[in-house]
Amino acid sequence: MIAEGWGVLLDYVTYLLPGLGLFGVWLGLTPKSLPGLRILILMLAFVLMRDAMTPLHMWSLDEHLQIGFLDNPFVLATLGVASLALVVLIARLFPELWQLVIFFKGNRWGGLAVGIIAGCAIGLPLRLYQDSEAILIPDYRTWLFGMAVLAYGANALEEVLFRGFLQGYLEQHVSALRAALISATAFSACHGFLALSVTQLGWPVLLFTLIEGLACGLVRMRYGVVASTATHGTAILLIAVPMVGHS
Repeated sequence: MIAEGWGVLLDYVTYLLPGLGLFGVWLGLTPKSLPGLRILILMLAFVLMRDAMTPLHMWSLDEHLQIGFLDNPFVLATLGVASLALVVLIARLFPELWQLVIFFKGNRWGGLAVGIIAGCAIGLPLRLYQDSEAILIPDYRTWLFGMAVLAYGANALEEVLFRGFLQGYLEQHVSALRAALISATAFSACHGFLALSVTQLGWPVLLFTLIEGLACGLVRMRYGVVASTATHGTAILLIAVPMVGHS
């Protein structure tokens, strides 16, 4: 499992390097006096990292919006931990953008509870609509642990970018509600390539991500990025299943 996992991860990194290299050059040439553009570059780099997983068969999305992930928990957990490491790296490399991130607002535990409930409100109806039992694999509990690390770790990175940087930046220029609506729309729009080209599933993906983005944006507006990460991660975890035979 681990040996195969390292092979998958090496292929993934090798596949990404040319594109991420160009994003790095673009970011390096962009002055700090243009924070909006720098945020956009980081967001697009993340979109590349996410969408590149599809042609490499690391995850799949069907017409019922059920997300299948590799049945290799080592790969899933490593990607989740790597995402958290990128959050730390971004904090060190872009302190001026990091100041935009509001991790907590109001009651921390209450916000976390609201975030989880919002995630369940998004994910559970879809899981029931899909009416599919989890595809059991010999070590399903281990897979589920790896999936949880990926769901919350990778979405922590995405939430820092969309609800931390973007929404925080927008709040300096427009009302908090409008900033949340813009971040939600941007979040859905950044799934456009995935919806219309990579998977060709079209408007259902865009509608789901818009609803998800609105929930995360509003939760972030009231309770902060940690709570919106709970919303995002919980929703994804609820609709994820093992993609058997692709480890």
